[in-house]
Amino acid sequence: MGTQKNAWLIAGILAGLAGCNRSDQQKMERDAQATSDAAQKTAADAVDATKNATNEVVDKAEAATSSAMDSTKKVAADAADKTKAATSSAVAATKKAASATSDYVKEASDKAAKAAKKAADQAKQAAKDAANKVDQ
Repeated sequence: MGTQKNAWLIAGILAGLAGCNRSDQQKMERDAQATSDAAQKTAADAVDATKNATNEVVDKAEAATSSAMDSTKKVAADAADKTKAATSSAVAATKKAASATSDYVKEASDKAAKAAKKAADQAKQAAKDAANKVDQ
C-alpha cells in the first residue's frame, strides 16, 4: 500500500504541475497578447503625435511665412512712399533751382543788353560828335 500511495502522490504532483504549466502558458499568452496590443497602441499613438506635431510645425511655418510676406510688403510700400516723397522733393528743388537760374540768366541778359545799348548809344553819339567836328 505504501507504493500505491506514493504512486498516487507522484501522479497528483505531476497532474498539479501539468495544470500549472497549462495555466501558466495561458497566462503568458494573455500577457503576450496584452503586450502586443499595448505596443500597437503605443505605435499608433506615436504616429498620431508625429502627425499632429508635423501639422503644427507646418501651420506655424505658414503663419511665419505669411507674416514675413506681410512685413516685406509693408517695408517695400514704405520704401516706395519714401522714395516717391524724396523724388518729389528732388523734382521741386530742381524746378526751383532751374527757375532761379532762369531768373539770374534773364537779369544778366537784361544788364548785358542795357550795357550794350548804352555802349552803342555812346558810340553813336561819339560818331555824331566826330562828324560834327569834321564839318565845322
